[in-house]
Amino acid sequence: MAHMASDAAAPATAAASAQQPGATPAASIELMDLLAFVYLQNGLPDKAAVLLAARNLLAPEDPRALLSLALAQVRSAKPQRALNTLEQLALLGAMDASFHLVRAQALHALDRRDEAAAAMRAFVAQRNAAEPTPETASTGR
Repeated sequence: MAHMASDAAAPATAAASAQQPGATPAASIELMDLLAFVYLQNGLPDKAAVLLAARNLLAPEDPRALLSLALAQVRSAKPQRALNTLEQLALLGAMDASFHLVRAQALHALDRRDEAAAAMRAFVAQRNAAEPTPETASTGR
């Protein structure tokens, strides 16, 4: 029972510290990012999604935060919301390998298998393109 109370108090604590006179907006955003990461790592994607959605209102258009939000939405069984978030990310031009991986997961959850397969192929292609080959690694190119 005490564990539930501490879980419920965590977002309130984060919000309270964000409103403290000495807290800078950047420090508040950083605290929200950290807390969302902890929630995702500990199997609480719903809480992470709520926190990241609020964070997006405070500091919109951060590609890393939007990708984290989409991942939290996929893990919260809200794949359509994740696709909507990924659309915002695409408009920012932030379509890296991780984008395609989360998109593949969301599409798979919606049973859109052909699109999911295409997104997974895009993930693999971008990941492989980003990895140094033995040739470029030895020459530093």
